[in-house]
Amino acid sequence: MSCTVRSLLQDAPQLDPLTSGSNVYDLFSEDPDLLVCAVVEGGRPIGLVARNAFFLRMADTHGRALFGKRPVTFLMDRNPLMVESDRLVSDISRHILTDRNSALFDGFVITRDGAYAGVGTGVGLLKTLQAESEERNRKLVALAQQLGRARIEALSANQAKSEFLATMSHEIRTPLNGVLGVAQLLQESGLDNEQARLARTIQTSGELLLRLLNDVLDLSKIEAGKIDLERIAFDLDELVEATQALWRPRAREKGLAFSVTASAPTGTRLIGDPVRLKQILFNLIGNAIKFTQDGTVQARLSLIPVGPALTVLRVEVEDTGCGVPLDAQPRLFTAFTQADSATSRQYGGTGLGLAICKRLADLMGGSIGFDSTPGKGSTFWLEAPLRPAADAPLPAVAAPAPDGPAAPAAGPADSPRILVAEDNEINQEVISGFLKLRGWRCDLAADGAQALAAVQSRAYDLVLMDVHMPGMDGIEATRRIRALSGPARGVPIVALTANAMRGDEQRCLEAGMDGYVPKPIERARLFAEIHKALASDRPTGALQGAA
Repeated sequence: MSCTVRSLLQDAPQLDPLTSGSNVYDLFSEDPDLLVCAVVEGGRPIGLVARNAFFLRMADTHGRALFGKRPVTFLMDRNPLMVESDRLVSDISRHILTDRNSALFDGFVITRDGAYAGVGTGVGLLKTLQAESEERNRKLVALAQQLGRARIEALSANQAKSEFLATMSHEIRTPLNGVLGVAQLLQESGLDNEQARLARTIQTSGELLLRLLNDVLDLSKIEAGKIDLERIAFDLDELVEATQALWRPRAREKGLAFSVTASAPTGTRLIGDPVRLKQILFNLIGNAIKFTQDGTVQARLSLIPVGPALTVLRVEVEDTGCGVPLDAQPRLFTAFTQADSATSRQYGGTGLGLAICKRLADLMGGSIGFDSTPGKGSTFWLEAPLRPAADAPLPAVAAPAPDGPAAPAAGPADSPRILVAEDNEINQEVISGFLKLRGWRCDLAADGAQALAAVQSRAYDLVLMDVHMPGMDGIEATRRIRALSGPARGVPIVALTANAMRGDEQRCLEAGMDGYVPKPIERARLFAEIHKALASDRPTGALQGAA
């Protein structure tokens, strides 16, 4: 903040109007730093004598003879700049620079309520302005340093947050893999009706916990700007069929009429991110079913042409549920928001799903919203701009269902020879159990060093490799296997890992692995990766006739 003119006061003698020119000449001659004096009468300034102007007058032809004995009033500036002492220096400097340039050389009178207070000079004004500028610069440098430190702290905090999420994701997924895996194995073990119901409850609860974990990770990645949308071709009919297949049984359990329709030509293909579109669609349908006790849930998909190269996919999910209270509607897409605490207690959830849907819709360049009448139901909608994909190739066909027949292994052996490198005993049991469902057996290794020794002593068709293990981890074990000489170096390796953060899959592939299955393990994905690995061209293992 600029200081006041009071800070510009100079120590200068007051001149009486009757003071002679010679006396003033002596004052200026004796004090080379004296630049200006004010002429004061009755406590009021009436003029100003500037050093330079005074000496010019006195040095003129006959100047001293003319003015030496005359009163100073003959030499003074009768209309000097007069400034009140409480004005800001910045104000007076602007005034001088725009309207009174002469005051920079001749000085000015400083008053207090009209009475004489002192004088000021252009030199003093410039020094003050320079000091203020240096102070501003010092503060700006300090602010820049503070912002730099704050940025470093923010980056460190963000890094710590990412590391915390990665650690918690891994630590939660590892036991969760055991919960879901054992629940699946129990349901395959010939339970009676009550036992099967309890096993399904474990399975459902574990899936809800996994969904919550994925929601937290998704929200974190979106906030960090680490979500990359895919641009691939997908079939709208397949999206409708997948949606019906997933949600019809759940709607049927609640006795709801459920339908998914698309008002688009058969075989319509679009380019976008089908996984994220499904995530939004499934979240809207899941909420509709959850909050509807009786009646209907309808999902309608339609296309709105925008031009030859762009179309808008509009999704509407309508239900006859409880609706959204009016006071909750403005904040419904805010993270961790639900209608009220009673809703959270009755239906569960954390309120993350719609916040993620909103962020994903924004990333797609689209929009999402809803219309709701409390007590009568809601209609949630999504509009996402997509490109038609008339000639674009479709994504790869999904792997066969986990409960379907196993794809035959290539080669003369009845089953592939598989090594499972996993340090967690529960996960060993789960993976072995999944393989037994196909009639396959496996050998176990408790860490990377044992896995490395095993592939050197026996030919395997496949290694299922955990990433985090004590001693030698799965990444290092894979690198060492790939560095071996002979057929063992080419054994297919599929990562089984609780590392599910962005970039984890790429790190596994860069280490030399052939596939990636995140934990908790889904049987469909596990066997899809196994079949893909066994169908590879690597010339190793029992299926290639090795002993």
